[in-house]
Amino acid sequence: MKVLILSDIHGNLAALDSVLGNVEGYDEVIVLGDLVDYGPWPGEVIDRVKMLGARVVRGNHDHAVAYGVDCRCGEETHWLSVWFRENITFKLISREDREWLGRIPLTLKLELDGLDVTAVHAAPSNPMYAYLYPWLGKREICNLLRRGVSLRRKSGECPKGLYMVGHTHHQFLLTLDSAVVVNPGSVGQPRDGVPMAGYAILDTSKSSLVLGRVKYDPEPVIERLKELGVKGRYFEALRHMLLTGKVPPKPGEVKG
Repeated sequence: MKVLILSDIHGNLAALDSVLGNVEGYDEVIVLGDLVDYGPWPGEVIDRVKMLGARVVRGNHDHAVAYGVDCRCGEETHWLSVWFRENITFKLISREDREWLGRIPLTLKLELDGLDVTAVHAAPSNPMYAYLYPWLGKREICNLLRRGVSLRRKSGECPKGLYMVGHTHHQFLLTLDSAVVVNPGSVGQPRDGVPMAGYAILDTSKSSLVLGRVKYDPEPVIERLKELGVKGRYFEALRHMLLTGKVPPKPGEVKG
């Protein structure tokens, strides 16, 4: 079985279609949340994901759009997220799509050709809001992979299995003890300094897990943001992220 793993599409249909146009021969698609916000095609992204028949977990931005609550994202982009959701996403997305987002499960427990897989947006310990970075210490990562376990727990082996996570917009593949953690990176808004659409491919027949990137043209995204009336510091921040693959400067440092 060949599985295409995607995450953090964020309304960027151009980036999503670039991945789908360059990756062939997969049997299944798993999407690790955050289909919406920051990008100008939230409804179209939802339609595309539905068309693929993908298995999906709910991200913090999906949850915020579905229920009208705060996304609780990092402060570097929180100001931008709140403005974009209230002024753009809510105007572009249908009630049916909001209801669909609200029904997406927080966690998927899968068995893929004998492989035990846990798929979440953030981390099993906190499916929507935890940040699991590869540079964290082993003890912290192991505890993030456990459900309902205090971070005060003494260090030990990580729980066995394959863990698919997103949320950080940083692409990585990490092995700790009998645990394998993969973050495919962000399709629509990478923040690890590589402005290319990220994905991962799990091939159970070859026991392989490979990270990939696809180059795409961000200019149609930028032009669509202009058409939607995104201006000033909000436009400059989004443009910065699309072109550089990095978080924007602080609001007072963004021109416009």
